[in-house]
Amino acid sequence: MTQNLNRPIKISLLTETFPPEVNGVAFTLAHFARGLSSLGSDVEVLCPKRTSKGDDTELWTEIDLPSRQIPNYPQLRFGLPCGSLLYQNWQDKRPDIIYLATEGPAGFSALRVAKKLNIPVVSGFHTNFDLYLKHYGISIFKPVIDGYLKWFHNRTVGTFVPTDWMFSELQNKGYENLFKLSRGVDRQLFSPQKRSDCLRKSWNVGELDRVLLCVSRAAVEKNLELACSLFDQMIQQGKVKAGIIVGDGPERIKLEKRYPSIRFTGCLSKLDLAMHYASSDLFVFPSETETFGNVVTEALSSGLPVLGYDYAAASEYVTSEKNGYLSPLGDVSSLTENLNIALNGSGLFLAKMSRNARASTEIANWQNIIANFYENLTGFLNGRLNSIKVHQTVSNCRMI
Repeated sequence: MTQNLNRPIKISLLTETFPPEVNGVAFTLAHFARGLSSLGSDVEVLCPKRTSKGDDTELWTEIDLPSRQIPNYPQLRFGLPCGSLLYQNWQDKRPDIIYLATEGPAGFSALRVAKKLNIPVVSGFHTNFDLYLKHYGISIFKPVIDGYLKWFHNRTVGTFVPTDWMFSELQNKGYENLFKLSRGVDRQLFSPQKRSDCLRKSWNVGELDRVLLCVSRAAVEKNLELACSLFDQMIQQGKVKAGIIVGDGPERIKLEKRYPSIRFTGCLSKLDLAMHYASSDLFVFPSETETFGNVVTEALSSGLPVLGYDYAAASEYVTSEKNGYLSPLGDVSSLTENLNIALNGSGLFLAKMSRNARASTEIANWQNIIANFYENLTGFLNGRLNSIKVHQTVSNCRMI
């Protein structure tokens, strides 16, 4: 249904995670809600009820969805079927467009209700659930999950993906109507200026000592075991003075017991997180299941060279020997070799990579990203789909 809108649009954003929950999807969606609201949009966020609310909630309306706790994640919940609630809400206060950030039962209900009410729906591909399966020993279900995810997203008028790598991956699987919607980073918060000598002293490291950092949810699908193993090796070999793991999750206690040489901080406030980034020397991120990986751009913005696999955010922002090192996806030997190469580099070389790291995130501007997102949404409604569609072929977007 084409609408000629010359007014701010009303957007319903349905998600299963939102601040103050701590994860990349929640933070990204909060940026979407905040940015679209600042452009005059009437934003409605539908999500499972939380014990407390995040910042800026006065900018949008929040509606609680029925939900259940996610096993092993007491702080997170998944949405339950809620067709009647959605039908009543959207019939009474009809949105112009619906953005689905979840493919679960609540998202499925939203698809059905939106079709009944003839409301256009777009979706975002935020989580590689199909890639999680092998980490939980249930790969047998991968064909079913793959098929359902493609079916779900192809029932929407457009699916937003954060990187060229993901665009290509989904396109090759048969996903249709793909659009690129990147992620920004707060360069004022995540800055080399947040480096803290006091924090480094608390780690018992000197000015010239090397510190390795990884920021991640402590969950099996994040491959944090590999980060800990590498950190421990480098500490035992005397190549680094400290290894820091920031984040919490079901694997944290086990990893703490297995790697007593590593410091585990748990979740941190935004300012403390920024200080940990800026006070470290190299960022190692071995996760193989990211759709983007906000921690990559946060680290780069903080002046940290990044070592990771050549996909997701790293493939867009990291150039080997310029602002970090890239390894083929899943190649542990290459990742280990690159870490040794980086640690064997001179202080001047690492300082140059640090400056390049910071510079590489200049394009990651939330204001511009949200403006493009809004243009896409209004384009769906105004019938200008073809004129605003972001590439159907993949381009190289590396920033250095």
